[in-house]
Amino acid sequence: MVSKEIWAKNMRHAIKLENGDGWSVRGREVRGIRKTQVTYRYQDGLGMKNPRSAVFLPYEWTVRNQSKITTAVADLKRLLEERNLKSLKEAESFRLGRDEHDQSEGIQGWEALTNAFIESRGNRRESTLRDLRTRMRRVLETMNKTPKPRNWESLLTQYSKQHFGDCPEGGQGRKRQIIDVIAFLKFAVTKSLPADRWMPPSADSKEMKDLKKLLVGKSQAQTSTVPLKGQDLENLLQALEKNKKHSLYMVVALIGLFGLRPSELAVLEVKDSKLYVGHVKNNENTIGEARPKAERVIALDLPSLPNEGQRMVALYESGKLRFPLSVSNAIKKANEIGEFKGVGDAVRQLLQRFWYWQQLEKQIDGLKVYSLRHSFAFRAHKESDKPLSVRDAAALMRHDPRTHLKHYGRWVDEAGLEEAAERFKEGQEVNV
Repeated sequence: MVSKEIWAKNMRHAIKLENGDGWSVRGREVRGIRKTQVTYRYQDGLGMKNPRSAVFLPYEWTVRNQSKITTAVADLKRLLEERNLKSLKEAESFRLGRDEHDQSEGIQGWEALTNAFIESRGNRRESTLRDLRTRMRRVLETMNKTPKPRNWESLLTQYSKQHFGDCPEGGQGRKRQIIDVIAFLKFAVTKSLPADRWMPPSADSKEMKDLKKLLVGKSQAQTSTVPLKGQDLENLLQALEKNKKHSLYMVVALIGLFGLRPSELAVLEVKDSKLYVGHVKNNENTIGEARPKAERVIALDLPSLPNEGQRMVALYESGKLRFPLSVSNAIKKANEIGEFKGVGDAVRQLLQRFWYWQQLEKQIDGLKVYSLRHSFAFRAHKESDKPLSVRDAAALMRHDPRTHLKHYGRWVDEAGLEEAAERFKEGQEVNV
């Protein structure tokens, strides 16, 4: 038997080197199963009379579990010291996420971890923090329900069952929640949770990929926001003009003619009669970095409204015509809190109340406020005998060519295909 348990000898040696004197482990048969027992002899200077404490780990005494056993002993030592506990039984209860003396202590410990995690991400924008607080509250709800999760996998699984009811399968809502819970667990392990049970595997591991696929579900077919074509944009502007919606006219013209994101209405500035757009887009890569300088934008005017873009710039700069009150209020709030989504929401609400936009929504499936921005790209590539290059159009829309192709490269409708075929046909006739 000794020769067969060389692994145990090596493991005991490693445990002593890592944790110091007093720690020992052995396999004991209990009801036909060899269980792992950990014993600690307190170093009180009494020699063999030093008091002892022992506890069984939930791992069978086998070479396959030596890594888990080694990690568990290190966790037990840390918990004894950090929490000033009196026994290994108490430490093991904490390690397993429960306290047999006070059932509330476990959830209180998790609450402290979630609060620390939220605080660690305090540099995120307010909407991101609001979502994070909601997800951490849900983590606590899951940890407080029976059966209580005992490892990272059961927490993710039970969390998804309890909180994914309103999130469509395969949607970003489920994915983002999973990402935040995983990030929290990795943070919590660095603070106190035992890694052998609570550290999720890497994102590219088969185990994690399979679980995400199961919990998130099958992705739904993605639909791109449709562009508002030139004639539709012209008709919309005419309807706004006839109905004396001059302020909303300026909003629509600026977004549609210059290809603005709706939220960018909050960061416009005019220099030497030229329009520049500041920075509103936040993501993980830009948090904490200095904001880029304002970028120049140039209008792609409609054939029937030459120089309309420049007229809007002059009108905006003069202050003679202001944005609608709800948009102005949203801009004021956005600049106070650094969160610009509300500006686009205000524009959307105004458009959805306008009768002609309501007609367009019935005629154009998938029409959104962003269709105004997409109108710029559509005209740049599809509505001119001299279309812009991808690089130039991407630069004017303030993103890279790869992003531009991702969103706009698939825009070849039936009419466009027919036109392309006709041009090819004409080319053949010239060469005959």
